[in-house]
Amino acid sequence: MATRYAPLARCSEFPEKDIIAALISRDECAGLLQRIAADPSPRSAARALLALVGRLATPACTWLEGELAVELFEEDGGIKVRVMSELGGGLRERVLPAITIGLPLDDLLVIFEKRRYLTALLREERVSSRCALLLASPLEAAPMSTDFDISETSLSFGGASYAADDVDSGWDDTSVA
Repeated sequence: MATRYAPLARCSEFPEKDIIAALISRDECAGLLQRIAADPSPRSAARALLALVGRLATPACTWLEGELAVELFEEDGGIKVRVMSELGGGLRERVLPAITIGLPLDDLLVIFEKRRYLTALLREERVSSRCALLLASPLEAAPMSTDFDISETSLSFGGASYAADDVDSGWDDTSVA
């Protein structure tokens, strides 16, 4: 998979334009994810991964359908990272190639907690000692205002009651000319 950006020595140095491109295009995101996986420093790769998935969880990501779900599964040699889309009803679809970061799961989750400013829209759900999910948190709904005027023509204005015959009369009368 070709990408227009050259590999960097350290993923923590990748430019903001790379993240913005990843929000617009699945191919660019996959290329950036591969660059993160190739980082020789596992801690730097983990920070870059969290920066990327933190932005993918925002509405700015135009190509992701559904809510973001990132599965982190500890294997021999590191953590397998699967970026998925939550389709609803417990169904998830992988949307990017899986990568491996050479870091224990607990270490990555510590970095996740320390860098909450990058991942504010994600929450951690621990599945087992070897598996965790980073899931998009539902946005807090803005409180609805109940301070509004009710029209005088509303049937519920002022607690007045109307007879069903008064309300229903006339709507289906057809005048034949």
